[in-house]
Parts: sequence; structure tokens; C-alpha cells
Amino acid sequence: MPKIDLATVDQIIREVAATEIMPRFRKLAAGDIEMKGINDPVTVADKESERCLTEKLSAYLPGSLVVGEESFAKDKAVIGHLDAEHPVWIIDPIDGTRNFVAGTPEFAVMVALVQNRKAVASWIHDPNSGDTIMAEQGAGVWLRGKKLKLATSDPSIPTVGLVGSRVKKLISDASVMPQSPDIPKIEIGSCAGFDYPRLFTGEVTFANAPTARAGFLLYRHTNAWDHAPGMFLHHEAGGYSADWDGNPYNLNNPRSGLLYAANREVWERLHKLFEPLRLHTLQKAS
Repeated sequence: MPKIDLATVDQIIREVAATEIMPRFRKLAAGDIEMKGINDPVTVADKESERCLTEKLSAYLPGSLVVGEESFAKDKAVIGHLDAEHPVWIIDPIDGTRNFVAGTPEFAVMVALVQNRKAVASWIHDPNSGDTIMAEQGAGVWLRGKKLKLATSDPSIPTVGLVGSRVKKLISDASVMPQSPDIPKIEIGSCAGFDYPRLFTGEVTFANAPTARAGFLLYRHTNAWDHAPGMFLHHEAGGYSADWDGNPYNLNNPRSGLLYAANREVWERLHKLFEPLRLHTLQKAS
């Protein structure tokens, strides 16, 4: 596969966000919004962003394939592209669509480039601030020309755990999770595109967000477009992650759960702590 220029792909993402997303932000008409499922909206901005990104990224890397959130919604077979020998772009045209619809400026464009089912580069772009956090294999994680590191690498930085609202509810339920002082401070995340950047610290901060840094992430739903970009950033910074059973993340499994931590030792400790949650989830699924 030819070498990919991070800045060129970043520029493509920026142009699409500027032409297809931001002109529609806080200006959506009723007919611009559809529901794919319960509490799962899709807008004309999602569709047009993915269409343009698909066209431009495919042209930039001839022979590449695309797995996008909206293309998958129309045709589940596109997930099979991940098993192809060709490089694959994984695209979330607007991560945080509910925020976008509500007029809340916490949404992002997320892209990962995958070869042989392994990410080799990724980008998370905030159309509001113009920030893009990006990485390529072996080169670290970068934002505005500054290299970032995991927030957990600096003991002086206070961190929290970020989880989804449903997971937070279960963790707070004494019938599911024994309530213990060992449970770290936990907050409900905003969307993956804003959760993942909170794992990092450095001279600059993604979207200038004043929120606390994240020490770990815990997810139940694991669609590739939501997690492949952020997982690659986390791995490039030296973090450790695995699904709730301790296996490597499977891009084709949208319900495997994911736990991110600073290293394997911390992951093992958190995994043991949240074991009752995993068992509860398995019981409900059976």
C-alpha cells in the first residue's frame, strides 16, 4: 500500500466538514432528519458527508474500499470489505449525530485506514474548532503539530473513566455491581469522537475542551466506525485495550464490549473490578 500523507487526508476531511456538515449545523429542517432506529437519527449532513468522503478518499487511494456507517445502514454486506485484501477506509461521517441534531457542538468526523484488518492510520476531526487528532503507525499521536501522550502517563493529572449512559446506570445499580470505594470516578461520555481525545494530554487540548482527562474507557457497543479510529490512536500512544472477554477487538463484532486502559496491568485490574457487569450483560443476552 502506498504511504499515506496524514495532512492530505486531514485536508480532505476538513473540506468535507466545511461544505457538507457545518452549513447544516443548527439549520436542519424537519425533512433533513430520519430515524434509523430508536434514538438513532441520521441527517442529510451524515449522508452527504459520507458520500463526499467516500468519493474523495477512494480517489486519493485508488483500489481502496470503504465501510461507512450510513452505507452499512443501507447494505449490511459492506462490512465484508473488512475481510478484503484491499486497504479499507472506515468512516463515521458524523459521530455524535444526536448532539448535531440538538445543536450541541460535540460531534466529530472519524476516519481510520485499515489494511488486513489492522488500522495503520486514523483521524478524528472536530468541525467546530478545526482540530484534528491523528496518527500513523509507529509515529505517535499528533494534534496541531504537537505530539500527545496518554494522560495516565502523568500521575499529577486527575483522570476519570468514561462510559456510556446505559453502562453508567448498570455500574450504579447495586444489584449488578457491588458498590465499592475501589470503583473509580466515572462520567458519561459525550460521543466517541470526543471521548477518545480525552485520553491524551500535551501542550494542546483537542477542541480546547476543559473537561477532565480520561484514564480509561468502557464501552458496550463496538461498531467499527465508532471505535477503529480512536483505538488506533490509543494503541499508538502505548495504551492497552481488549474486548470484555479479554480478546483483541473484532471489527466485525458490534457487541463485544471494549475496555481501554493505560497498560495491561491496569486493564486486568479494571476488568476484574467490572466482571459483575460483564456477567450481567451475558446473562441478559442469553
